[in-house]
Amino acid sequence: MRFLTLLSLLTLSFFGISCSNNATKEVQLIDLKELIVDTLYLEKDTLTKELGTNFNYIKRGGEEFLITSRQHRFIEYSYPEGKLMRDQFYEKEGPDGIGSFLPVSFTDDSSVWFVSFQKLIQADQKGKVLARYNLPAEPTDRFAVNYNTLAGTKAMNVDGRIMIPDVPFVLKESLLNYENWLLKFNPKDSSINYVKFKYPSKYLEFLDDPTFATYQNGYNKAEDLHLISFPADDSLLVISPNSQKWVFAGVNDQMEFLVGRTAQQGEYTAFLPNENTSKYSWVDYDPTAQVYLREAIIRADSKANREEGIRPLSKLVILDRDFEKIGEVTLPDLTRGFSTPDGYYLYLGYPHSEDEVAFGKLDFSKINPRK
Repeated sequence: MRFLTLLSLLTLSFFGISCSNNATKEVQLIDLKELIVDTLYLEKDTLTKELGTNFNYIKRGGEEFLITSRQHRFIEYSYPEGKLMRDQFYEKEGPDGIGSFLPVSFTDDSSVWFVSFQKLIQADQKGKVLARYNLPAEPTDRFAVNYNTLAGTKAMNVDGRIMIPDVPFVLKESLLNYENWLLKFNPKDSSINYVKFKYPSKYLEFLDDPTFATYQNGYNKAEDLHLISFPADDSLLVISPNSQKWVFAGVNDQMEFLVGRTAQQGEYTAFLPNENTSKYSWVDYDPTAQVYLREAIIRADSKANREEGIRPLSKLVILDRDFEKIGEVTLPDLTRGFSTPDGYYLYLGYPHSEDEVAFGKLDFSKINPRK
């Protein structure tokens, strides 16, 4: 009898310790406005519909700037004042022409890069084309490539190698075995390599739906880690030079992944996504705070949901440098951001007027680290 009592006490003590440890690891839920400590405003001229969020921070001498490209334009702002310093247009045709349709454009410290008709074009930041390179156009195991950042994927210059995402419009079963999705192109010798990965086999359930075809990518330069966010996976794929691993980066809420349908319209097949579906969106790394961010669209802001009184819900999942989940941030709207040495700025929209765009600086130290 005494043994049973002692055993019971030990059992209760064990569970008490376990519960206590679990409690300390609970993930903090926080509203976005609690993280915003400052606001950056960028001027917008009458020719600019939107600026996007793909800004790069650069420093020239003692001056700081934010730069971006929008189709045929290079735009430069003083930082942190947000004053429009330069708006450079590029020709579509001629010796310095870059083409009419640009599915990929991005900037680095000194160049603006475009992809047009399977050609990679390097231009300076004053409108002059510096070089043109042929990109792989028709892999033997694909009908055609689709170099594209319009769906939110990122192209970037990584130590002189140009990373360009190839994004399928829809997934076909044959593409589940394909792995050359992220092109690594070296302009010095036109050599080609790839960051290789495959769509998980579960995507056999999500074929013929553009929503579930588009992966998102991010990068941690300090550790040379590529991050791949698939739309219907709670985990991120983390690719290092020598290995791959999955890390949990999901939300506590129930995600409902709803596959769309197809319809025949004459000679063509129309792909009709389900506008009510949940999905995971972009992924990013902030080197200043050393945190990973991932957007989750839990309940979409769709017409059908609005008619039924279902409120939209989106969150940011926050992981620390060791990929431990430390917080979920409730978002008022879909958003995205960029890093600077001062912190991570998240798009807030137009709080005052259409003449300027606001970005909120986030203080991730307000999220309690895991204990």
